[in-house]
Amino acid sequence: MELIYDLSFLKNEEPDFVVFDLETTGLNNRKDRIVEIGAIRYSRGEITSSMNSLINPEMNIPALVSSIHGIYDKDVMNKPVVEQILPEFLNFIENSVLVAHNASFDVGFIKKSLGRAEMTIPDMRVLDTIRLSKKVWPGMKSYSQKNLASFLSIDVRNAHRAEDDCRVCLEILKKGLKIFKDS
Repeated sequence: MELIYDLSFLKNEEPDFVVFDLETTGLNNRKDRIVEIGAIRYSRGEITSSMNSLINPEMNIPALVSSIHGIYDKDVMNKPVVEQILPEFLNFIENSVLVAHNASFDVGFIKKSLGRAEMTIPDMRVLDTIRLSKKVWPGMKSYSQKNLASFLSIDVRNAHRAEDDCRVCLEILKKGLKIFKDS
């Protein structure tokens, strides 16, 4: 899973994209764990499938973190652990370009989780919508997903939940790709 720095392939190629987002117990992928994975497959202008799963992190979710994403220990207590969800996620993202907002964060957690589970890290391209946004909307003060959503008039329904963050990221991707391809 390597971040794409040269976006020129987007002008000639129409890959399948999988936009994904994670919610976690904190910001450090060495000690924190994934509590939710959301993903949307986008192919040739259409959403073709999606997945969303709460995950038992096998540790307590700090109260401050729960207050941000709204996922509490009681919500994940009886959910599958990440090792049970990763095979489904890997199958879902197969033959696609992965897309995330601030992708290094999400990819870092996926890589660490795969490593802990002794699973192979797939060789995939990863597109960060921050990088795309900086190319097509240069000079913005902030490229946070919230700021871009406001700038692009994208309705944010449930920020900091994987499913809605994926939907917002997909809208940023679609609007950004249109401008990038036309430039």
